[in-house]
Amino acid sequence: MTPKKTFDAVAFMRKRREELSRDYAGLSAEQIEERVQQSLENDPLWKKDAHKEPLSPAKKRPGGCQ
Repeated sequence: MTPKKTFDAVAFMRKRREELSRDYAGLSAEQIEERVQQSLENDPLWKKDAHKEPLSPAKKRPGGCQ
C-alpha cells in the first residue's frame, strides 16, 4: 500500500499560476520580466550554482552524453 500524498504538485502549480496571473494582470511583458528578475536577484536557490563554470568538453564526466 502506498502512503497518502502530502503534497499535490499539480494543485500547487495551478494555484501559483493563478496568483501570478492576478499579480501580472495589466503589465507589459517588459514589466513582468523586470519583476521576475527582481524576485530572482536575491534568491539563494537561483544563485546557488551561478559561481560555477560550465563544464568544458574536456571536463565532462565519464559516461555522460557525447
